[in-house]
Amino acid sequence: MDSKLLSEIIKNRRATPPRFLGKKEIPKEIIQQLLENANWAPNHKNTEPWRFKVYTGESKQKLAEEVYSLLIEKIESGAKINPQKVDKLKNTLERVPVVIAIILERDAAQRIPEWEELAAVTIAVQNMWLTATAMELGAFWATPKFLPMLNDILELKPGQKSLGFFYVGEIALEYPSPGRGDVEAKVEWKE
Repeated sequence: MDSKLLSEIIKNRRATPPRFLGKKEIPKEIIQQLLENANWAPNHKNTEPWRFKVYTGESKQKLAEEVYSLLIEKIESGAKINPQKVDKLKNTLERVPVVIAIILERDAAQRIPEWEELAAVTIAVQNMWLTATAMELGAFWATPKFLPMLNDILELKPGQKSLGFFYVGEIALEYPSPGRGDVEAKVEWKE
C-alpha cells in the first residue's frame, strides 16, 4: 500500500456521531472484514483479548429495549443516571445499522498487565475504524458511564469487561475534522 494513501486514511478517520450515520443496513461481509482486520491487532503474548458481539436487525432492537428497561429500573431504584442519556442511548441503538459491543477478555493467567490488553483491544478498534474509513463508512465508539450495569445483558463471562459500543453506518452527513495541533509541539528529538 502507498504510504500516502495510508496517511490519508488515518487523517480522514472521524468519530462520526451516530446522528450523522444513515440507517441503511451494512452487508455482513463488510462487518466481517472490519472484525477480521480488528483480529490482526498486535498483542503481547498472543492473548488476543478482544471480543465482539455484533447486533443488527432484531437483536439490536432487543438490545435497545433491554438496556432501556434495565436503566429505567435502576433510575427508579435511586441510581444517579441521567434519563436523557438513557433515552439517547436507546434511540441510538435503534437507529444505527450496526452495534458492536467491545469487550476486553483478560488472559486467564494474567501474564501481562491489564493495561497492555486494554491497549490491544483499543488497537483492534482502531483497525476496525480505519477499515471503515477506507470503505467510506462512518463509525463512533461510545463509552457511557453506566456500562458496568449492562454486564448481564451483554452476557459477559468472568474475566470480561465491557469497553463500550462501536457504531457503524453509511455517512449521511459529513462530520468535519477537529484537526490536530502541530506534531512538533509534542515531540522532543534526542540526537
